[in-house]
Amino acid sequence: MCDAVRRTPIRRARSLGWGAATAAALVLCFLGEGLQAARPAAGPDGSIDGLTARFVDVGGIRTRYYDYGKGEPILMLHGGSRSGANVFSRNIPGLAKRFRVLAIDRLGYGLTDNPKTAAEGGNEGQVRFVRAFIETLKLGPVHMVGHSGGGAVAFYFAVEHPELVKTLSVLAHGPGMPALGDGPSKLQAALDKCPPVESFEHPSCRLAALGHTAATFPPEFWEAERFVLSQPKWKEQYERQQAARKQAGPAQGARTDAYRDKMWARARAEGMKMPVLIYGGKQDTLDWDARDPHAMLKGELGFFDIVGARTTRVKMIVVNEGGHFMYREHPEQFNADLMAFIEFWKTNPLAK
Repeated sequence: MCDAVRRTPIRRARSLGWGAATAAALVLCFLGEGLQAARPAAGPDGSIDGLTARFVDVGGIRTRYYDYGKGEPILMLHGGSRSGANVFSRNIPGLAKRFRVLAIDRLGYGLTDNPKTAAEGGNEGQVRFVRAFIETLKLGPVHMVGHSGGGAVAFYFAVEHPELVKTLSVLAHGPGMPALGDGPSKLQAALDKCPPVESFEHPSCRLAALGHTAATFPPEFWEAERFVLSQPKWKEQYERQQAARKQAGPAQGARTDAYRDKMWARARAEGMKMPVLIYGGKQDTLDWDARDPHAMLKGELGFFDIVGARTTRVKMIVVNEGGHFMYREHPEQFNADLMAFIEFWKTNPLAK
């Protein structure tokens, strides 16, 4: 059945990316064939697209990351993809022509070690881990780029440690942004076709459903993800999450919200200390209210209003025919936009 799914031409549906049912079937094929038995295309470092990953000890956490190019550092933080920094594989080579580009597997993701406790894996712990990574590699101030959930971490990091962030770029609607509306998003219809949210397969199915076209995540990407998920750390993490879900209930979410609310309050009161780029895909189903015929980008615009309230150094770019992973779908365009944004504020006196 899996071979048939891979060979079947995929038609993109504007409202649901490249097809919720196909996304779910493809991911379940890759996972269901057996995590241990299948031969992955990825190497021992889990890398794709000809890249080679590195590993470094960050406060006792073995951390996987990509490191290419020379010059001012760009630090890229992925979102909820369990295969981590691989989502930036199409962007790293181009950006590395002018910058030193580092993309890390965040704490608990990819091949980076799991947090020592469940609490350390939350946003506050992720922020501490990013700072430890910067200090371990002696990077100094960086151009911070975060996607989705990684965009939330990047934003919180910039609020807490503005001295370490030259520019901040937030890609796609991420957790903690203003709500897109009162109802469900277009994405929800796709998720209804995925395995249950508490299942091991759900995150990969969700990731696939967020792809705008079949080319967003080619077979090599899924084989690398399958390899990453075959590591013992993921079974350990899944079992820990299941236990925490049963024990903590809504209390864990309340603690996460408390930290998020604290960071938003500081941003509103103090303003952002660095230029901010908000980068969105016009067809991102995560920020598309199911009742709206066209995506209104309410989350991104709400974010713009908040961070732009105390500074003029905020810019928003919207990519047409781009979904939640618009930087993978249009890598050359994204790279050019990001580099232009950084270069402008390097020479503009308002950036001082």
